[in-house]
Amino acid sequence: MLTHSDWTPDNVLVSPDRAWLIDWAWPTLGAAWTDPACWVLRLMASGGHTAHEAERQASRLPAFQAADPAHIDLFAAANIRLWDEIAQASTSAWTIKMAQAAKSWAACRQAR
Repeated sequence: MLTHSDWTPDNVLVSPDRAWLIDWAWPTLGAAWTDPACWVLRLMASGGHTAHEAERQASRLPAFQAADPAHIDLFAAANIRLWDEIAQASTSAWTIKMAQAAKSWAACRQAR
């Protein structure tokens, strides 16, 4: 499956009725649940969702709902390292929020 994989704030346009992913500069082959999992992090980083709430939203998509929980656990853990490295090299506040969301999500998944 083709995934977007570049979930920066400028690449998601949101209206009252829907959202669009734009700027497909980094299309990547991956599991169908990958983009919904990235969405979990964005929802958490925006400050509007807990890990459970964000996963509930992602679970509205069949690919995320059917994903092997162990694979999502690994994805969440890998995102800690990814976003920590990005946040250390960036001056953008949103990258720090993404790093914090990744840590929170992985901790929530480990607690299950």
